[in-house]
Amino acid sequence: MAGRYRCRSLFLACAAILASSGFSPMEAQERRQPRVIAPELVAPPPIDATGLKRADPRTPLSELGAPAPEPRPLDTLYYRPMAIAAGMFESEGRTITVDGIRIIAPDQVCDASDGGVWPCGKRARTAFRYWLRGRAVECHVEGAGEDAAAEEESDRPMRCSLAGYDVGTWLVENGWALAETGGPYAEKSRAARNAGKGIFSGGPSGS
Repeated sequence: MAGRYRCRSLFLACAAILASSGFSPMEAQERRQPRVIAPELVAPPPIDATGLKRADPRTPLSELGAPAPEPRPLDTLYYRPMAIAAGMFESEGRTITVDGIRIIAPDQVCDASDGGVWPCGKRARTAFRYWLRGRAVECHVEGAGEDAAAEEESDRPMRCSLAGYDVGTWLVENGWALAETGGPYAEKSRAARNAGKGIFSGGPSGS
């Protein structure tokens, strides 16, 4: 009983102190609430976007930060190619034409050294078949870039290589195809003509 009396007396004493100081529990709760001071300094100031201009990108600080190079076209392998003309072959249901050359048609004939003609087109196709021997050929459309996959589905001529050797180079330097005017094989075509190779040989005895 005496303990309860002491607790009650202590509670009344604390209440009297709070009352005399003018501090109430509700005021204490209000004082604990955060106050917003100068909200205009926290919020971003209004900006007039009409006068803004996009700046040019800065120069990379080093090669590590340089932009990525343009993607190169991936080579496509064509298996078991069959020559249908010197510079044209079929593979997997597609017909591929070698870029940068003028194809000698299989039915074309050339002047023979004995004054007649000889089937240089068929001879050129046969030579191309022997060189291919069914080996896989790598081809891509020159300058296709990002559209390489789409371009290789088209009928555009392609740059091709066999075992690392450029197909157009082999055909032209051996005289089994003509170089396109202003193309990359012009010098090789003149050299083959001067050397009497392929269709410039004058007939089977010289080819």
